[in-house]
Amino acid sequence: MRKGNLLDTLDVEKKLRGYLFGMACGDALGSPVEHLTLEQIKEKYGEKGILEIPPDSPWTDDAQLMLVLARGLLRGAEREIPELMEDIAQELVIWLDEPDLGAGATSRGAALNLRKGVHWSESGIRSKTCGGLMRIGILGFIYRNDPEKLVKAALISGRITHSHPISDAASIAGAYAVKLALDGVKPEKMFEPLFEVTQGISQEFTHALESSYNTAYSGIGDKDGLKRLGQGWYADETFALAYFCILRYPNNYKKAVQTAVNITGDSDSVGSVAGGILGAKLGVEAVPVSWAKALREKDKLEEIVEPLLEKYFQVSGTKVRS
Repeated sequence: MRKGNLLDTLDVEKKLRGYLFGMACGDALGSPVEHLTLEQIKEKYGEKGILEIPPDSPWTDDAQLMLVLARGLLRGAEREIPELMEDIAQELVIWLDEPDLGAGATSRGAALNLRKGVHWSESGIRSKTCGGLMRIGILGFIYRNDPEKLVKAALISGRITHSHPISDAASIAGAYAVKLALDGVKPEKMFEPLFEVTQGISQEFTHALESSYNTAYSGIGDKDGLKRLGQGWYADETFALAYFCILRYPNNYKKAVQTAVNITGDSDSVGSVAGGILGAKLGVEAVPVSWAKALREKDKLEEIVEPLLEKYFQVSGTKVRS
């Protein structure tokens, strides 16, 4: 087994940290305003909306479930898909005993199905909400160099909780966008590969993806553009809103995430998806240090970095050079 170049290893680590902290910070910034209208957000935080993460800020079920999926991958990312899904299903059952950070009825209901003994291939609930999408980005890291397995794993692991064509397409797009970001693909160049890997799955998702791209490159302002794309409660809208933000601010993590969370809708999920993709693209240096330090459970992210790196290189067929 050949060893990875030290510089390559350091670059991968920076991008992994960028994804983890970028995703969690987007989640934490959006958490306080998730159920507020944009008008209420401005009334509470000022005309520009919420802009900073206060000290000791918690994340929500978005980051929590991403870590659940990550633990499933650590169990067996190198295994065949059916065996890997068993590992992920077990972690979802364990998750039921963790603190409730606002998980949706679909994710919790599917996990309860698993606890009752329902097989993972039948545990999912037909829902087009964004619970599969929000956690899925970590697959784009682990299977970055195996696109075929990435697409299959994203599709099937998303279905463990959310079995709807819109959720299927969004899960694939969410994971594949992180893979593209890690590969250094610019957001505007992500459209074609995202279109290709999701084509034919959901007409609604395809429309949302096209609308996101076209709206981002129109003359419309951020506020009206986001309003046109929806509120983000459904997975196609969540991805469309997040993609719009990184298209508008491809080199500015902070501005992209601030834009993503100041909406009438699912602020934390849109913020976490946008933050994860752009964090993976730009690296951890793009994430404000003050934001990362403000996370209540940042140690959980730090603790999982090294194991995920080891698993990444194991799956990729290389070793980390110390």
